[in-house]
Formats: sequence, structure tokens, C-alpha cells
Amino acid sequence: MTTYFGIDVGTNSVKGIAVDEKGHVIDSSIRQITMETPRPGWAQQNPEVWWNAVSVVLKALASRNGTCPSAISVSGQMHSLVALDEKGDVVYPAILWCDQRTERQCLRITEQFGGEKRIIEKFGNPVLTGFTLPKMLWLADNEPSIFRRIRTWMLPKDYIVMKLTGVIATDFSDASGTSMLDVNGKFDRRIEEIAGISFSANPALIASGEIAGRITHPSLSELRDVPVVIGGADNAASAYGCGVEQPGDAMVSIGTSGTVVALTKQGVPDAQGGVHLFRHVTGNDFYHMAVILSATNSLNWFKERFGESLSFEALENLVEKTPAGSNGVVFLPYLNGERTPHRDPNARGTLFGFSTFHSRGDVFRSIYEGVGFALREGAELIESLGSDLSNVRIVGGGSRSDTWCQIIADNLGKSIWLPEVDEGPAYGSARLAAGAVGIDSSSWIRMKKEYRPSESAKKIYDSVFSIYKKLYRSIKDNYREISELQERIVD
Repeated sequence: MTTYFGIDVGTNSVKGIAVDEKGHVIDSSIRQITMETPRPGWAQQNPEVWWNAVSVVLKALASRNGTCPSAISVSGQMHSLVALDEKGDVVYPAILWCDQRTERQCLRITEQFGGEKRIIEKFGNPVLTGFTLPKMLWLADNEPSIFRRIRTWMLPKDYIVMKLTGVIATDFSDASGTSMLDVNGKFDRRIEEIAGISFSANPALIASGEIAGRITHPSLSELRDVPVVIGGADNAASAYGCGVEQPGDAMVSIGTSGTVVALTKQGVPDAQGGVHLFRHVTGNDFYHMAVILSATNSLNWFKERFGESLSFEALENLVEKTPAGSNGVVFLPYLNGERTPHRDPNARGTLFGFSTFHSRGDVFRSIYEGVGFALREGAELIESLGSDLSNVRIVGGGSRSDTWCQIIADNLGKSIWLPEVDEGPAYGSARLAAGAVGIDSSSWIRMKKEYRPSESAKKIYDSVFSIYKKLYRSIKDNYREISELQERIVD
């Protein structure tokens, strides 16, 4: 049987799948990994942890399926910095996408480059704490002896490709999340000089879906000479995995966080920096992405504390029986601050409008709806930038809820489709692997269910959504005050 392996190097796990020529997932393997948090706001991992996990996953897939895959492709978490010395050894633990230690470095880079407006025009995004470039400057400021040893840098999936093949390279989708690649697809010498990076330290740029090399690592002799294909950033690979590859295609993901991704041919950034602009894994395409920080995380947090006895089926039944609009209860899902559109780390979760009249179902449904409103706000902002959302797919753990999917459809006023296969970035990687060896994987994209919007529900949501948007503006200053108070209490 001909197979293609897709690998996703995540933050909490490494996942691999084996896919046949018709796009059916015939096997999968997952290896859990841990994240180090040595100080508040820090998040890092040893890249060898990824490599060990990938090795285990590849060996498991190879041994259980009996034959070598025709190709392997690797995608992974964005932004996280891997820094290597002249021997190719890691000089410092990988500083992850969710690490927050670089606020001062972000401000300095932005100021020295000429302000946020110029940064966004040049790179499509502001310089954010999670991005790669400020991490380099942080090392220069705080670990100068280590910084001086750096000879090349890369992203997590690139480290795996290097270990497999010896090739040092990255792709355009991952590079576009570093604050170093401009919207024209070139590394910018000036901004790298601000961070003290030698231009020679940049990895080679290879388009997603191109063969980087072949497996040469001695520990994987059973896979020797299998082609290794450059994958992409996890969100781009995930979108490609559910068929986002033409203008009008979009993906809504309801995971721990939530995203709205829409393909665009035009590299038009959001001047306010609330919506990201990144390169896609398809040709010269871009995608706009809105991000909310607490999607299923909002529901899980509330359920663990106030509804632990409820099964998923009981909760779904409770929410389904509660009317649209939650009888006037409104939830703002800002448990851990918010990204799109507010970029406000001080924002906090808020339940508004409840009284002794309201039931547990009203509160739980308001959480579903609050996440829906946050995603709608991001989707509307993306549309205002000229991206079309006419062919929407929904993925992630929250998409297992029919009620949640229907709430999203009603809010967007569009039909949304549930893919037959939802394997995240690993499936997009498998598609890229197949394409690199000449297989047309377009038939792999199959939808199994449509959620059509309800006009009556849409009218209700329009009214509640108007209140939802006003709430943030009216209590924004209070968020900052309560955040400062909470920090003093904790200290």
C-alpha cells in the first residue's frame, strides 16, 4: 500500500498519521511532550524532546504499516525560536510561541524601525512577544555569551527536517511569523541588524511542498532515503488539510484557542494589527487570521469549576434546549486576555446580565455564544480587509458539538461545513507530502455535514452581538484596574 506520513510538532504532543492515496487515515501515533515554565510568563522546550518524540512516532508508523512511505512532511508550532551553534547543537532551550518575556525587546525593535505603522506595512504584523525576532534580542540582552555562539536559527519543524536530512531550511509560511520576513517574501536585513542577527544565520527559504532532502539519520535506517517535504506553520497546514486553498475558502477552528483563517491573494495587512497576515502553504498566497485566546478553554474552565458532574452529552442537551440569546446573559471569553481585535492582555472573562431568573443552561449557552461572538468579530474584521469567507469549514474539539457549530453558522450568517477528516496540521502535512511526489490530493477534501444559518436566530444574535461589542469598550479601563489589583494580591 502506498502511504504518506504527516507529522505535526505541537506544544503538548507530536502527532503522526499515515494516509493512503485516497486520503484515508489508516494509522496514527501520538507522543505527549512537556513544556518547561522556569519563571512566570516563560515557556520553553528542549528541541531534543521533539526529535525523540518524532523518532518514536515515525518508527511506530513504519513498523505497523510494513512498507516505507512515499514521502514524509513535517509541520509545527509557529514562532518558537531554535538557535544553533556552528556544530548544529542547540545553544539554549527553544523559547516558545506562548512565552511572554520579550515585551521590552518588542518595544525597542518597533521604535528603532520607525514605529508600529511602518512595521505592519513592511511585515504584515506588529512585533509581538510570541514572535521569533524579539526572542533573539532577548538572548542578546540577557545571555550575551550564548547569543555570540549562534550561527543559525530556525523554527521547530525545521529542526526536525534538519535532524532527518541535514538540510537547514524553513518555508515562507513559518518565516512570515518571525517578524523577519517582509510581505514580499524576503528576509529584511535592517530589522535583523536591530536584533544583532547576522544575515548569514538565516535558514534557506524553500516553498512548502518541496522536497528538502532524504532521510539520512542513522537511527531511522528503516526509513533511509525517504523524501522529506517542507511543511508549514501549524495553522496554515491545518487550513490546507481541510481544503483552504482558493479565495473564498476559510476555516474556523474551535480549539483551546479559536481562529478564523481566510485565504487571500492580496497581502493586505490590518493597519491596527488585530488580524494577522501570514504566508500560506499554497504558492504565493496569504491568509488573514483572527485569534481568540480562550475558546474551548472558556467552556472547560467553567465546567470544571461549576458543572463538573455534567457529561458532555448532558451539557450539550442542556445548551441545545436553551433559547438563542441565552435569555439575555452575555459572556466575554477573555479569560487570558485577548488577541483579536483588542490586543489586550488585561482583558478578563465577564458574565453580564444574569439574575435570579436565569438557569444553568443560560450561563453555559452564553459561553458557547460568547466564543461565537468573538469569532464573528474576527471574521467581520477579516472581511473588512477584503478577504472573502464564502466557503467556511469548521474544525477543532468544539466542532464535535452540533450546537456550537450551529451557533457559529447563525452568527456568520453563512453555511459552514464539517470535514470528513479533522486531523489538524498532520493531515495538511500528508497532503503536502503526497503533492511533492506527484499525487493530486484535491479529492481528499470531503465534507460530511452542513450547518445552515437560521434567519430567526441571526436576528437575535445581531442584537446580542451589538451589546457584546459595547461591553468591552465600556469596561476596558476596569479590566486594567482589576488586572493590576489581581497582580498585587498574588504578589
